[in-house]
Amino acid sequence: MRFIAWNMALAGWLLFSAFALPHSPGSAALTGLLAVLIGTIGLCSPGLRGLRFANAGLAIILAIAALFMPDVGWLARIHDLFMAAAIFALSVIPGRSWSAALLEASDTKPQP
Repeated sequence: MRFIAWNMALAGWLLFSAFALPHSPGSAALTGLLAVLIGTIGLCSPGLRGLRFANAGLAIILAIAALFMPDVGWLARIHDLFMAAAIFALSVIPGRSWSAALLEASDTKPQP
């Protein structure tokens, strides 16, 4: 549950910042779309193994957009880069629940 909560919190904050920080209209639209996709994938990924890695790809897209989109303020660029790093780390680093799910999926269980 913590994984879902962190993903939803990051996606919500990213969606809020798309309108609060100095983005261009195209950058705000892309950031808002990525926030919705990150939240949706974060909500669905505990049920589907490997889906959490899709958020890593979306974080890379967010970082590239933060660097190369025109007419974006420096505060918005830095914020989006930090958010991309946080989303990437959350999607790549496995949590406590992932080891239990992987253990159940494998045939070899540890002997007591």
